[in-house]
Amino acid sequence: MKIKYLFLLFFIFPICLGSYAQSGFGMLSGRIVNADQQPVTGASVSLEKTKLGTVTASDGQFSLKGITPGSYIISISNVGYTAFSQNILISKGKNPFLDLQLSESKQQLDEVVVSTTKNRYQVLTSSASTRTGTPLLSTPQSVQVMSSQVLRDRQAFTLNEIAGSFTGMKANNGNGNFQIRGFSAYSPNDASFLLYNGIRGNLFLWSQQPLLYNIESVELLRGPSGALFSEGSPGGVINFVTKKPLQERQASVDLSLGSWGFGRASVDFTGPVSSQKKLLYRAIIGFDRTESFRDYQKKKNLFLAPSLTYLISKNTSLNLELNYAYQKAVQQYDNGSYIYTRTDGTFDFQRYPNNLTIQSPTDYGKTHNASATLTFEHQINNQLKLTVVERAVRNVLDFTDHIPVGRIRNDSISRGFQDWETDRFSLQTTAFATYTTKTGPLGHQIVAGADYNRYGWTQNDYQYKPSTRISILNPDYSGSIPDASVPSDESDDNKRVTNLIGAYIQDQVSVGSKFKVLLSLRHDRYDGKETPLSDRDNKQGDELQASGWIPRVGLVYLPVRNVSVYGTYLKSFNPQTSNNVLSGGPFPTRKATQYEVGSKAELFSSRLSATLSIYQINYANILTAAPTEENSHRQAAIDGTRSRGGEFSVVGNLNNVSLIAGYAFNEHELVSTSTYGKKGDRFANAPKHQVNFWGKYSLPFRGLKGLGIAAGIRYVSDQVGLLTNQNFIFPSYTVMDAALSYQRGRYQLQINAYNLANKHYFTGSRSGVTLAGLGDPLNVRVGLRYQLW
Repeated sequence: MKIKYLFLLFFIFPICLGSYAQSGFGMLSGRIVNADQQPVTGASVSLEKTKLGTVTASDGQFSLKGITPGSYIISISNVGYTAFSQNILISKGKNPFLDLQLSESKQQLDEVVVSTTKNRYQVLTSSASTRTGTPLLSTPQSVQVMSSQVLRDRQAFTLNEIAGSFTGMKANNGNGNFQIRGFSAYSPNDASFLLYNGIRGNLFLWSQQPLLYNIESVELLRGPSGALFSEGSPGGVINFVTKKPLQERQASVDLSLGSWGFGRASVDFTGPVSSQKKLLYRAIIGFDRTESFRDYQKKKNLFLAPSLTYLISKNTSLNLELNYAYQKAVQQYDNGSYIYTRTDGTFDFQRYPNNLTIQSPTDYGKTHNASATLTFEHQINNQLKLTVVERAVRNVLDFTDHIPVGRIRNDSISRGFQDWETDRFSLQTTAFATYTTKTGPLGHQIVAGADYNRYGWTQNDYQYKPSTRISILNPDYSGSIPDASVPSDESDDNKRVTNLIGAYIQDQVSVGSKFKVLLSLRHDRYDGKETPLSDRDNKQGDELQASGWIPRVGLVYLPVRNVSVYGTYLKSFNPQTSNNVLSGGPFPTRKATQYEVGSKAELFSSRLSATLSIYQINYANILTAAPTEENSHRQAAIDGTRSRGGEFSVVGNLNNVSLIAGYAFNEHELVSTSTYGKKGDRFANAPKHQVNFWGKYSLPFRGLKGLGIAAGIRYVSDQVGLLTNQNFIFPSYTVMDAALSYQRGRYQLQINAYNLANKHYFTGSRSGVTLAGLGDPLNVRVGLRYQLW
């Protein structure tokens, strides 16, 4: 599909949508429920700056009549819940019935769902995109949210397993490496690629698949988001919304079994500590173990997530969340499967069996990940709210691994040995205030804040040594661990501290009920220093000083109440991962600039959400090798790349059908010729076309109530595996999944089958043509969930 057709579709899309109007005043009715779909009784519901208000009945329902059509702020509050307010448009006549769900944090409305369906796929607000709870319809950015129901229906236990359900996103391999809008999002290079409740500090290392034990929903904010979060992937960032303590007493147990010896168990307990319900707790404990379709690979995870919320008053709360994740693995890194290079330079992706691996049975990884997050929120008055967050993360890794050296010859390969111990940390302080006011006819939602992040490592002990050559089909692993007396070919032994200080201000301006303008400006300053700890360190020191302004401008126009058209200009900058003077540093900062236009709609009484977006991202100052006779290690910053394309996605619930579907088109290529590649070369792991679909049908028939049938499909077109070899192209692939579920009372039984056709396909490469990420063959999971109370 050519980009010009996407532009044509963009202009046609809002015209084809409509709304209706009735004479007289407006009428609004709805129902307020909690996270367990139980009615919230006695909640106050009012339209600010009017005398219209009511309280919810025993069934959680409310009704307001005699409303003059226009734009209002609806406010909802209840004992134990922080007051929440949100813009709402009232039309003449009867407006759609609102099914409002209070979030588990009890501090704000997590979602506004115009639907009577209990098991929701659709989410209409994002907790992170603007930090103001703005409806996605009025947010000038492409944002997609995976609800807890989608995670359950997919039996997705890691970010890798849910990535393909996002439009235009995929996992490149079995580690923490993903593709969004043509860019690779990878933790070492993008410190804030993964956010937790909108705060920097990734809990997991790049060798791991992020776990979802304590995750309520997953948000994808497409494009550079530096105005709020500082550095991140140019293609987008992921925000995890974690599960919070509840005021209602609940407990559940989940058990899962699957292919390759997979087993998983978790418990989730929450409720009040005392009868006053001022102190709330939540405890999540999980354990899983699995082997693999590859030889020798094994993995165990232990996950603990206790949390406490103290409701100091109805306007003030304090939340403490602790996370601990321990992983023990044989071959922690997923180095992928072999690819054979033919004599004519083409590649055979089918030559070697799935089970083979370049790693040795002695390779291992032991990881201790821990985090603590303290969040203070205070609603000073109806207009002003203060939030202060402290987050600390520590990652300790002890790891050995084997990697390929050179090409495969005569079905054998030379290998290198890596031995790595590292101790990493991140200390983040975030404080921001949200203020709502008016200046004449203009409404303002102002967010002003500051960040201080101190991160780096106290130990980074890495050694690389040559290892043995093995026969691929009949490997002999004896002697594969080099003797300690063998000198290292490459070695790091250093510590590093980087200090980031940032400040920002954002104003969401409402011009009547149809126009909204988003203006943001941020300034960041980085100051980092790397210090060698011994003579073994190759770089012998590195320093980083960088600063810059990051603007963001967005415009939203709502021609009718359920359709919006938007445009946005976004920027971000990332400090270079290397500024060593021995390599030619310091280097200019990597910069991303995005231009995006789009349209959003809420259809069928707002039960279905649709988004169309078209974008271009310019990425500059990428480092590439530029050796000279005097300096073989010299690097240089080049003009960079350009990624452009479009996305269309729909999500929602229509009667007994829940669905997620989307199509993404992307062209990511170099804009100049250098040692990095030729102008027009395709970027690695960036397919031009991606299609995703997942649908679930809940049978309404008597005797079959509680039974659900689901199916899904993912299509990824061919993709270049290595920028420096444009002939290294992974074939396109189509993967089909299916599921059956049955819920009765407190029990829910689910069976998921993945890759039904047992398709052999490669998902992406890392750094060469010898190995690449291989998609999982046919596998099955059976899950049982029991609600204790």
